[in-house]
Amino acid sequence: MGEMEKRLLLFFGVTFVLVSLWPRIFPPARPPEPLEPPPAVEDIREIEPAGKAPALDVSAPPAEAESAAGVAGPAPAGDKVAEVAATSERTVVVETSKYEMKLTNRGARILSFMLQEYRDNEGHPYEMVGQNASEQLNIRPLDVRLEDSRQTAAAMKALFEVDAPARILLVDGEERVVELNWSDGGGLEVTKRLKFLGGTYRIGVEVSVKMRGQEIAKSVLYGAGVGNEVAQSRFAGAEKGVVARGSDVVLFSAGDVEDGDGEIGNITATGVASHYFTALMLPVRSEAGSVDSRLEVATIQQQEERDVSAEKETKLVDRDVITAHLLTRASPAEFTLYIGPKKLERVQALGPGMDQIIELGSWMRYPALMLRTWLLAIYDYVGNYGVAIVLLTVLINILLLPLKHYSFVSMRKMQKIAPQTQTIRERYKKVKPTDPRYAEMNQEMQALYKEHGVNPVSGCLPMVLMIPFFFAFYRMLMASIELRQAPFILWIDDLAVYDPLFVLPILMGGTQLAIQKMTPTPANADPVQGKIMAFMPVMFTVMLAWAPAGLVLYWFSNNLVSMTQQKITNRIMKDKDAIAGQSDKVVKKVKTGQKRKEKKGGKGPAA
Repeated sequence: MGEMEKRLLLFFGVTFVLVSLWPRIFPPARPPEPLEPPPAVEDIREIEPAGKAPALDVSAPPAEAESAAGVAGPAPAGDKVAEVAATSERTVVVETSKYEMKLTNRGARILSFMLQEYRDNEGHPYEMVGQNASEQLNIRPLDVRLEDSRQTAAAMKALFEVDAPARILLVDGEERVVELNWSDGGGLEVTKRLKFLGGTYRIGVEVSVKMRGQEIAKSVLYGAGVGNEVAQSRFAGAEKGVVARGSDVVLFSAGDVEDGDGEIGNITATGVASHYFTALMLPVRSEAGSVDSRLEVATIQQQEERDVSAEKETKLVDRDVITAHLLTRASPAEFTLYIGPKKLERVQALGPGMDQIIELGSWMRYPALMLRTWLLAIYDYVGNYGVAIVLLTVLINILLLPLKHYSFVSMRKMQKIAPQTQTIRERYKKVKPTDPRYAEMNQEMQALYKEHGVNPVSGCLPMVLMIPFFFAFYRMLMASIELRQAPFILWIDDLAVYDPLFVLPILMGGTQLAIQKMTPTPANADPVQGKIMAFMPVMFTVMLAWAPAGLVLYWFSNNLVSMTQQKITNRIMKDKDAIAGQSDKVVKKVKTGQKRKEKKGGKGPAA
């Protein structure tokens, strides 16, 4: 292994740490002002990859008169609105193949939204509404905030009239509208209209708030947070706020959000996203003006269970939760509400750039998407994501086989000429780099490399090629919801979390050490660098011990393939060296015989 390869391996370890810390050191900037108004989000039907289905029609109420300033002016004092309210609280349950939603008529709020196809750590349907956060902060999805705090409180406590049965069961493709109405009899009217489509994660929502017949400013929110997850590993970040303008999507961490500040106008989407799930409000554009967004953050206390000495210990931990507000002023709030997984095909169908909420990085995004396509294609045949990762690793190494073989051969040649390169360096060891004679040393080294057909950089080629694949694999495995709770074998029942027995990290470190032992090393190698390189497998083992098992499986599989390939290459080179050695002996014998004959022949005439 050449000096350059050793330095590059050190660089790879440092780069891994820097890439992990980069988003925290340099958070993303807020989105720039668009040059043109972003396109309208009109389709609330779930669009599958095969094609785009027609949009559902969420009809808007008749346009209302507006004042010159764009805010509804007061109606004549004689106008009155009849009081509309239910006599008792009730819950409407809407069940589809994708979710079960519980909607209460008190405040017309969402109490629960459980995903049918995804499970929490206890095996229950995944709850998208953070129950503990909602109770502590008194916030529920579809809550309405008004400029008058008294009106806000009245709307939250109000019993809405709802003309719907207690349970609605929708088959895929079936549509159903649920409308909730309330009026205080003093001029304040609130209407929430929800349109469901079976088999999708989308809900068409229209919220109208009027004062004496005129639409007034309002904000409709989703929060607090999304889901009930507390503990976040260093490889799975906490939830973030989402703001999209056109095709630009920006994710805001809790530290980026100032409570009640940072209003952003003319948006195409806003919401909250956790590592694998998201809740987004995508407004339908109208002539009444732009739709704005505001993110707010609050800290709650939540219980967390930890295993301590074979016993579970419960403790209170702080958790930051984000609430997204969708603001309209003189028009009803019309939007598509998407509550579901951050699955690539589904979020891509939400609009241009919406797939950016899946955090695949910037420069690693495209190779990660390519690897995801290959991984899913292999999974369709084998039915196990762990096996698919192993086979994909083998495929990548097959594609890189010629280059890696060339690299191994070059390293062995470098090992052979190491004594000669050391002799040249010793001859110029007292010459400073600024001395003109230092260039002579480089010329001699280049001539030596050329004579033996050696490229000193080629030994680093496999590592350079594998670095992008490693980071692309890391991004893909971390962000793909397909790997969440995906089992492999025996004790590994979730490839998205660390190996609970740490078997894979140990095997990975052991194979990394074995590769080092097999790699040709120059006789004049720096002993200090040798000790550092010997420590690298230990460092990698510690670094990846708590990494997702899928990522460690990839690295371990890559080590196994590299070991096999290097062993075969070493055997081939050894056989070639043996043949070359026999040829040299034959040539030497022939030359010796020729010299003897010439010597005898020379003496003959002289005698």
